[in-house]
Amino acid sequence: MTRFIIVRILQAIVALIGIAVIVFFLVRVSGDPMALIASPNMSEEQYQKIKESLGLDKSWGEQFWIYIKDMARGDLGESLIREKPVTTMIGESMPNTLKLTVPSFVLSMILSFFLGVMAAIYRDSFWDQGVKFLAVLGQALPVFWVAIMAVLIFSVYLEWLPVAGMSTPAHYILPVGTMILFMLPGMMRLVRSSMLDVLDSEYIKMARIKGLPERSVIWKHALRNALITPLTIIGMLLPSLVLGAVISEQIFNWPGMGTMILQATFERDFPVVQSITMLTAILVLGINLLVDILYAYIDPQIRYQRA
Repeated sequence: MTRFIIVRILQAIVALIGIAVIVFFLVRVSGDPMALIASPNMSEEQYQKIKESLGLDKSWGEQFWIYIKDMARGDLGESLIREKPVTTMIGESMPNTLKLTVPSFVLSMILSFFLGVMAAIYRDSFWDQGVKFLAVLGQALPVFWVAIMAVLIFSVYLEWLPVAGMSTPAHYILPVGTMILFMLPGMMRLVRSSMLDVLDSEYIKMARIKGLPERSVIWKHALRNALITPLTIIGMLLPSLVLGAVISEQIFNWPGMGTMILQATFERDFPVVQSITMLTAILVLGINLLVDILYAYIDPQIRYQRA
């Protein structure tokens, strides 16, 4: 088990280094931030001083080395446009994003597993047909269109819910509901499919023949063995969660990380863009590492086959 975890940690570190290289150079290829900072009346001397103060006068290799050293110390630099430390900006925005994404993720997982398991238990029933219809509908409708229609119906026409902001519980209903619909369909179908495969297996039939209670067969034996594939998707859901947050925060005027990275991208504020991208990468790699460890816990054979 220890060797398995060490190998996964080393793989995560190598992936993180590769991501850092790609992000650093792609951000700089996207455009010169001095084109946005410089004013027409600025003298050449002033231009060079600003460029030097931002470290943009150095070669890309030197900039990358400084970037890696600063990041290792927890120094993410300063925003070129707002002239604030990036860590401060992230500290102000991240709690707002977590208030949106955490309840969305938790509720979508609870609903996905419950509806997926129930659809598998009552296969081809009215319940199963309803779950499949909801899954197809959720996957067919773009999340931005759902968010806009939700605002139009519940905020503009019916005037039941506020359009934007986050000051009251009512402000959470539309953005959280939109994010749940964004994540729910794929996971729900995957849980249903995994449960159907497990329920048709011989050891489940044997458990029933032995007279074990149906609740124990479903929730203890079948679900545990059906978790492997859904766990993979949970590890891959985080990038989609970030995408959903960007869309929801823009439509519902939510002051979070999604709004900040979108503005920074338009403004070519590369310290902000690369810092948030690296933070997201670290979270994704961390979640995938946790999922691998959970694999080994759920099915001990995996840690020997994959190590």
